[in-house]
Amino acid sequence: LVHALLEALPACPPAHRRAAAERLVDARAAGLDAGLRSRLVDDVLAILDAPELAPLFGPGSRAEAPIAGALRLADGAPYPVSGQIDRLAVTADAVLVADFKTGAPGPGDSVPEPYVAQLAVYRALLAQLYPDRPVRCLLVWTAGPKAVEIEGPALDAALARIKPA
Repeated sequence: LVHALLEALPACPPAHRRAAAERLVDARAAGLDAGLRSRLVDDVLAILDAPELAPLFGPGSRAEAPIAGALRLADGAPYPVSGQIDRLAVTADAVLVADFKTGAPGPGDSVPEPYVAQLAVYRALLAQLYPDRPVRCLLVWTAGPKAVEIEGPALDAALARIKPA
């Protein structure tokens, strides 16, 4: 439901987003507690209104962007990839990849390895398509919201740890 809202609402004028979000949540999740439905709408609107996340929802951005390709792992093994990027934005300065996570991050600052590895793979593929600009990867937790950029060295290390299936 959160993903559906984050996909649909950027097309709505900001003044109409709350009403559109409430209608969508009511239609798809009428059985949820009213308080929970309201918090869900508030969380999604907070993401859309966060200035630091604005490029993810502006011109040149896409929701649920398919991605496919092949990488070579550190040991030279081929690594085929097929996935879907929650939010992709291509700007003049950078390529932004966002992976949305419902709720809030766990305690501490550590990010689960599978999240970092997934972003590392997407970054490596997109770097092939956009060699002229950096690919920045963000995890966005819906509660808060809280966005965490995963830095290049962490992504490089995660990619190096991937083993062929």
